[in-house]
Amino acid sequence: MGHARLYVFTNEPCELFETMSTIVSNGLKDRFVILLYCKMLPLLVILGVVFVTWYWWRPVPRSPPTVPGALPIIGHLWEFIKHRNDLWQYMDHIIDDVLENEQLVQLKLGTHTLYIASDPEEVGIIANACLGRPYFYNFLIDGIGNGLVTADAAMWKIHRRLLNPAFSQVVLNTFLPEMNAQAQYLVSQLTTMAGKGPVDVKETLNKFVLRTVCRTSLGLNAKDQDMVGDKYAKTIDEYLKIVCGRSYNVALHPSLIYNSTKLRSRELEVAKDIENILNPIIKKRKSDFKANKSTVSGDSSITGKFKPILDLLLHLSDEQHVFSDEDIRQHLDTFVIASFETTSSSMFFVLGSNPDVQERIFEEVQEVFGNNEELTKQDMSKLIYLEAVLKESLRLLNIIPWIGRKLDTDVVLRFGLHRHSSWGPDAREFKPERWLNPGTVPSNPNAYAVFGIGKRNCIGKQYSMMSLKMSLAHIVRKFQITGDFNKLKWKYEVALKPATTALVDIKLRS
Repeated sequence: MGHARLYVFTNEPCELFETMSTIVSNGLKDRFVILLYCKMLPLLVILGVVFVTWYWWRPVPRSPPTVPGALPIIGHLWEFIKHRNDLWQYMDHIIDDVLENEQLVQLKLGTHTLYIASDPEEVGIIANACLGRPYFYNFLIDGIGNGLVTADAAMWKIHRRLLNPAFSQVVLNTFLPEMNAQAQYLVSQLTTMAGKGPVDVKETLNKFVLRTVCRTSLGLNAKDQDMVGDKYAKTIDEYLKIVCGRSYNVALHPSLIYNSTKLRSRELEVAKDIENILNPIIKKRKSDFKANKSTVSGDSSITGKFKPILDLLLHLSDEQHVFSDEDIRQHLDTFVIASFETTSSSMFFVLGSNPDVQERIFEEVQEVFGNNEELTKQDMSKLIYLEAVLKESLRLLNIIPWIGRKLDTDVVLRFGLHRHSSWGPDAREFKPERWLNPGTVPSNPNAYAVFGIGKRNCIGKQYSMMSLKMSLAHIVRKFQITGDFNKLKWKYEVALKPATTALVDIKLRS
């Protein structure tokens, strides 16, 4: 047997040789193109840099002035990196310039432009016309999913409409007995700290918030709260710190980079922990809800009977088939996080730094409480000066200092809103009395943005105010607080927080 052979048959005797010649010729051409490209690469890079530089610095008609310090291509990214440990002071300086010149300005973060507005009229137009969120809100999605804070505009509209009844005043009034009970619990915890010199009340406040949320949102009684425990609060706190770590390190904004980091791996672990804490609670409550469905009539937004927010969500899921278990968990996570972030020990410093204000609150509270141990809804409406103090404190504290709206990317910074000239020459001063005279408060509602602006404001604003009023009324009734607000240094996280341990003195009233 001979060796195997490959034969190529062609009708044209020279076709094979012509084909081989073409291959060789094309190979030479490819080598020439590569060589030419290598020779031209430096020129192409130079032309690219020139184009990008021109594009960056080109005059744009009617474009707001750019904050000084922007570099070509990266913009203010370097400033954010340089000031990552004192970002509050950096942004505060920018806002001072915005207020002084009464104009819109822009920050450049790579390909993103952030417009900073402080005029109530401008802010109102932006907030109502643009319901989308900037890209950095997406950093929260792995932990809390598409809740009302992070959902796109289309989903937000649907879910907000469905959730509004759960936060009606009728429903919130049913929470008053629970809020009284939890405020009394907080007083009992603070009593153990009274007379012991400067103390840090942060952990005590966190436990108070957790207990209140567990009861009003999740429907857990004291015994069942072991299903949540302190781990929930600590897990949420760690998750928010991770999100902040990414938010204020602009090098980690691109997902391509961030997804390969240890921080991302830890974020996914913590997000899973949050999910594992709430899922059994939802499952148990759902089972109880179905078992008792035949004995339950109406919902609390109509009947005025106490039901936790989780039950109202389960009712919507069962009757209208609009919420999955995942949707319910995401909305609960959002609400719990908002509750933690809007309850700050800084309020103790406001009271401690203004003893005259504190004593006036005490007199009002004593008159309203009388010989009773609990506040009713009628009592709450009589705490006029306390409410004025709360509003003024929140105006100056700005616990959540950012409101984001997406055009291409627009951000409204409300710290400037609360120091705008419409508040008068004393805008930087703590003056609760301004709230007692309607003529001394700006007529434009967008000038006060503690709980958001326009259509996409905070659904839990009334809940938050009720909880704060209730807790402060019980606290001031029992204690005298001393602290120096001017000694506090601030830092940005998701919320504005003291940068160091905040200590106050607590003394029992005689």
